[in-house]
Amino acid sequence: MLFNSLEFIYVFLPLAVTLHFLAARWSESLAVAVTMVSSLVFYAWWKPPFVILPVLSIVANYWLARRILLADVKAARTIMLMGVAANLLVLGYFKYFEFLLSIFEQRNPAAPDVPLALSFTTFVQIAFLVELARDRTRIGFARYAMFVSFFPHLIAGPIVRWSELGQQLADRLRYRVDWNNVALGLTIFCIGLAKKVMYADKLAPHVAGVFDAAAAGAQITAAAAWGASVAYSVQLYFDFSGYSDMAVGLGLLFNFRLPINFAAPFRATSIIDLWRRWHISLSRFLRDFVYVPMGGSECSRLRQAINLVATMLLGGLWHGANWTFIAWGGFHGVLLVINHLWRTLRGARRPNLASQTLGWLLTFGAFVVGMALFRSSDIQTAGRLLGAMAGFGGAPTGAPILVGWDFWAIDNGYVSESFVRTWLGSYWTVVGTLLTAATLAIALFVPDTVEVVDYREGEPRTDWRRTRRFLIWRPSAVWAFAIVALYAVVFLNLTAFTEFLYYQF
Repeated sequence: MLFNSLEFIYVFLPLAVTLHFLAARWSESLAVAVTMVSSLVFYAWWKPPFVILPVLSIVANYWLARRILLADVKAARTIMLMGVAANLLVLGYFKYFEFLLSIFEQRNPAAPDVPLALSFTTFVQIAFLVELARDRTRIGFARYAMFVSFFPHLIAGPIVRWSELGQQLADRLRYRVDWNNVALGLTIFCIGLAKKVMYADKLAPHVAGVFDAAAAGAQITAAAAWGASVAYSVQLYFDFSGYSDMAVGLGLLFNFRLPINFAAPFRATSIIDLWRRWHISLSRFLRDFVYVPMGGSECSRLRQAINLVATMLLGGLWHGANWTFIAWGGFHGVLLVINHLWRTLRGARRPNLASQTLGWLLTFGAFVVGMALFRSSDIQTAGRLLGAMAGFGGAPTGAPILVGWDFWAIDNGYVSESFVRTWLGSYWTVVGTLLTAATLAIALFVPDTVEVVDYREGEPRTDWRRTRRFLIWRPSAVWAFAIVALYAVVFLNLTAFTEFLYYQF
């Protein structure tokens, strides 16, 4: 079931929220159990037989958790490591077995049929076992099951931790309707839905045209390759941050505050800064459970560089069983090493406007190059696109040159047909270029969702009347009208219910 589908918005969500608070009138435990069942129904909507896997995974990991709590410190660590290995083996079987087999058989791998949310629930439960072995906190089965399966974060994160959500599940005051949270949650949900429908989905056909052409072996111009990679970078941002916003908004309807996942990443002026803003919950997971255990930065410069590259390689592999993801992870690992080395050589200097601008250009340019790897279906396709971006492409021939509004642009003398053929090419249109530029400008200069609503992951704010900044949301008739108007525009554009790009990772 998709967050942007009518059955979710008008049927499942109202029922799930209503049943949660009705059950809470009897007891918090019943509310937890009811919402856990609702979440499993949400999961089963995709493929009902596959719901067996998350159920078995939850039961097995809870059993391991009980064994950890009953064991001494040394035995608890051993059980935890066995649990981590078991979770990774399940993930490896479903997601990477075909990939490994194709390496030995020297053939192209077939696309694996990965169970929904397997990558995210695996990381959630690994983090839980590691934290439990350290903190030894007792929990009940129903709350643990809801913690893992809670449908707002189930499919594509954010990757939550027990230390973040577990305490909220135990707070009895959160099982009463909070109309401030309802208003804030619906606001964030609508903004996230607008990001998905109004921006990400509009860019999708322009991105697909170039990448599909490259996959088919067609010639791609430099402008088309750069344009498509920039467009995909923006598309992925609005798609995934839109999903994360919707997840946060849905959590607030239940009075649970999920962690943020994006913080205006395209404003970053270094790769280090970008990874503090992009997919924040994954970055924190990789830092705390991969990079730091390997030694982190508390070692020699060479060892630190190896740790960074190894961490990012694993992060790339987590995204999918494809050499393109591994190359993407390694590429970002090398960029992080270079960035750390530059900071060491440069020392503590206050950046000026020129250095910040250059830093932004290099950071965004490198990110866009990486997206050519990330989006490509295979290494050969990525090679064609990267070659075109480096200036080794060519003007496509024998294909339709223009579509849609491009005819209008030529007829009115705004652009020549020869310009479109030799520079933009058959696979990148004027409309796509303008749309990409407009959406990138929005990502750069318009306040992000977290900034607009002043969202806090900890305790909710109670000082709305003290807010003076016009762009910060607060409960008011004006903001209510604005959000209703935004939803009306989005609803008119809900012509097709496209999956989120991270829907089956």
